[in-house]
Amino acid sequence: MKQVLALFILLFLSFNTFSQVTFEPGYIIDNSGQKTICLIKNNDWKNNPESFDYKINEAATVLEGNVYNIAEFSIDNGKKYLRQKLEIDRSKSLVKRLSKNKNPEFTTETLFLEQLLEGDANLFYYEDSNLIRFFYNINNSPTEQLVYKKYLTPDNRIGENTDFKKQLWDELKCDNLSLDDVKTTDYKKSELIEFFTLYNQCKNPAYVNTTASKINNRKVFNLGLRAGLNSASMDFKSPQSSTNFNLDNSSSLRFGIELEATLPFNRNKWSIFIQPMYQSFEGEAQLEFQNVFVDYKSIETSIGVRHYFFLNPDSKIFINSAFQIDSALDSYIDFETSSDFEIAPRTSFSFGLGFAHKNASIKLNYNPRRALLSNYAAISSDYKVLSLVFGYNFL
Repeated sequence: MKQVLALFILLFLSFNTFSQVTFEPGYIIDNSGQKTICLIKNNDWKNNPESFDYKINEAATVLEGNVYNIAEFSIDNGKKYLRQKLEIDRSKSLVKRLSKNKNPEFTTETLFLEQLLEGDANLFYYEDSNLIRFFYNINNSPTEQLVYKKYLTPDNRIGENTDFKKQLWDELKCDNLSLDDVKTTDYKKSELIEFFTLYNQCKNPAYVNTTASKINNRKVFNLGLRAGLNSASMDFKSPQSSTNFNLDNSSSLRFGIELEATLPFNRNKWSIFIQPMYQSFEGEAQLEFQNVFVDYKSIETSIGVRHYFFLNPDSKIFINSAFQIDSALDSYIDFETSSDFEIAPRTSFSFGLGFAHKNASIKLNYNPRRALLSNYAAISSDYKVLSLVFGYNFL
């Protein structure tokens, strides 16, 4: 078990080093308006970047792009960022830090904005930690913030400035948009994209929202079969030292299913999953005065988070961590001449490292400690398991 665990850690460190952020095809537009095809380092920006690294080709020197020397940049089939000098309200949204001023408190900044929609009306997005702001312009007019602000009222209640709805009604009038459409639009990415799309379609019936197409075509759920091999050990400790024992390196099969949901940011590199699997452990130990038998069967449900490192469009390395709920099935530690103990596991955690190619995957998963006797105070039994799991997604 120790040798296998050492190999697991070594593979993790090797894969983590190998799968660092890569340079991907894209383009930049500099201050003179010149467009250059290049390679851009994809840092999986959740927050809007202030700068980025790029190079003209694989052999070229790495250069830095920022709001002072780059007007626009984009990674192919990815996000597009435009430099804008504008007024932004950075009022806090945390309850303890709300302003008593209902009106936005603007400061002038130069930022890279993510372009969500391009057309007669353009929609932009800015995120910085828990600060989220939307901006717009019409027919390339100066870019303005859509105003939404929480504030503290004189009677210490939380108020909302929803002036963005007035902006939508005043600035984006068209035959297919009603006042009800404005009233029901919230300050959310999906709803503002829908509203701006309707406006652009009204102005140009041939308009196609390519951003929405990318979102709709993104694969959200994976469902597949999982099967593998356990290498497990357990110990038993009680006040009576004559009944203490250890069982090492018992092998058994495991099988189940997994449902995975890809999260809508960082280019599909994060996901959450739930994985119920049947697993078992059997062993026998010869003590000084008696024999003991272990029969442990359970449904092990892992609920966790996973991060992918893409090697190419078809292959990726991943790491995951999961919270495990284990439901024992008629499982006992059976002493030949003394009392038996019912196995009732506590919750535990596991860690995994794997490789996926298209719909197939292989993973090493390690659970360093699971307490098996939650119903007993003075007696303990710990279970450790290293699993090799094969997977195939059919959805």
